[in-house]
Amino acid sequence: MRVLFDTNLLIRYPSVEWLAEREAASFHASAISLAELAEGEFSGIPQVSARAPIEVANAKTLFGAGLPFDDKAADMYPVVCRAVIAGGRTLARPRRIDMMIAAVALANGCALATQNPKDFVGLEPILEIIPA
Repeated sequence: MRVLFDTNLLIRYPSVEWLAEREAASFHASAISLAELAEGEFSGIPQVSARAPIEVANAKTLFGAGLPFDDKAADMYPVVCRAVIAGGRTLARPRRIDMMIAAVALANGCALATQNPKDFVGLEPILEIIPA
């Protein structure tokens, strides 16, 4: 099983027990999540700004290059949008990054692990969401 980590899991890594339950899984990060982590450098909070480059380097060490938002992911994006709308939600601006990460997961045959499963409500029919 391939599992894409949502950005929140790159900041607060899941527990050893959670990982052990998925020992046969391969874990991945998206290039979008790596960019979100890098954005922390400009937060204005000194501790966050100082940690951001370290978090990006750690994520790249653990997961390698991020899975890209490429043409295949772009083709999945409207599929994700339709599922969200069919689930009774709107495509509000704050959700666009989450929906792009979901499209990367779909395009790469990954389940999506997140600490915020409510951010992905409506996608359950097309994407396995794993709470962490």
